[in-house]
Amino acid sequence: MKGHGALVIHHGDVLAPSGEFHSCDVLIQDGRIQEVGPSLEAEAAIDAAGGYVLPGLIDLHTHGIHTESAEKGDLREYARIEASFGTTTFYPTFFGPPEESVQQMQRHRRETEELRLLPQIGGFRLESPYLAQTGAGVSQDLVSIGPETTGMLLAAAGGHIKIWDVSPWR
Repeated sequence: MKGHGALVIHHGDVLAPSGEFHSCDVLIQDGRIQEVGPSLEAEAAIDAAGGYVLPGLIDLHTHGIHTESAEKGDLREYARIEASFGTTTFYPTFFGPPEESVQQMQRHRRETEELRLLPQIGGFRLESPYLAQTGAGVSQDLVSIGPETTGMLLAAAGGHIKIWDVSPWR
């Protein structure tokens, strides 16, 4: 028997790292998978017989979902919608002029107490301004890599930029 707050999912077809499914149990404690195997026990249980058990999905590149926008929306509502689709971690993605990205990251940090209120956020993803060309964005939002712009974006993010897209200029 595991400690307080533990949950075991019994009899599900569990997706293994190999990509194969195995009928077994999954023990979750403190919001994390602790063990996968046969005959696991916990104070709470779910019978998943006939169903699939998958790890939480990670959304690495997301500008918007339903009516919420990463740039202008409410990240609490964003997280709720992502979770309803099985996403346990996501990276709000910003594409725009550096000054707008600064404002967006600062606002999101303030509104979520430095992202602590939303543990589903793995960090921010910047898709601009350091691209050679855009796919769907606006070319005027792109700039050459420079220490002033980089410093401004890093300071605004407060250590929360986890993915930053960069492509060389021609």
